Amino acid sequence: MRPRSLLVLIVVLAVIAPSVYARGKKPAPTAPGTYKEWGQDIDQIEIIKTFRIQDYDKIIVQPFDTTKAPLPDKKEKWYGTMKSALAAYTEWFMEGFQPELKTKADVEESSSAPKTSKTLIIRGVVDSMDPGSRAGRYWGGFGAGAASSKATFEIVDAKSGKVLAVVTQARRAAGTFKGGGGSDLEVMRDSVHAMAKDIAHVLDTFV
Repeated sequence: MRPRSLLVLIVVLAVIAPSVYARGKKPAPTAPGTYKEWGQDIDQIEIIKTFRIQDYDKIIVQPFDTTKAPLPDKKEKWYGTMKSALAAYTEWFMEGFQPELKTKADVEESSSAPKTSKTLIIRGVVDSMDPGSRAGRYWGGFGAGAASSKATFEIVDAKSGKVLAVVTQARRAAGTFKGGGGSDLEVMRDSVHAMAKDIAHVLDTFV
């Protein structure tokens, strides 16, 4: 094969192959079961009872339990930063979740939820948070010094009180495009925003 013809073939394959892969990619399963690497980068999901998101017109996000997340020693200079991040966790989640959700539903934060039909509850536990290293983000690059967050989320039918699905997810934020690698609070917030978007994607999958 001539070099010119070979080059043309390579270019054509480079254009066609991704679309073929995308068409052949299977949708995320919604049947009951436990799945790893599910959907759009979900680490793990346990689907206890399948549901249809369009059957719900209200979503209530309850304040997340942050008491399980380990804290540094009080003498550490980032102790206060961690306390502030955990206190802001639910607020940060709402910032990322609501704009990302494609499903038409009223979303609100509330510590309690009425046992009414067509209402979903999102609640969860923050398992860990870590601010990483700003120096690492500034000098290292390529994910060095990234902040991280891990949480376990429950999706609950408000009327029955039954847990429909449990999602375990972790996210990292490297402070990319932020001056000086971004402050610890900024990158921890980014990791929470990323997880909130993941949960929005999970709900939108159940159609």
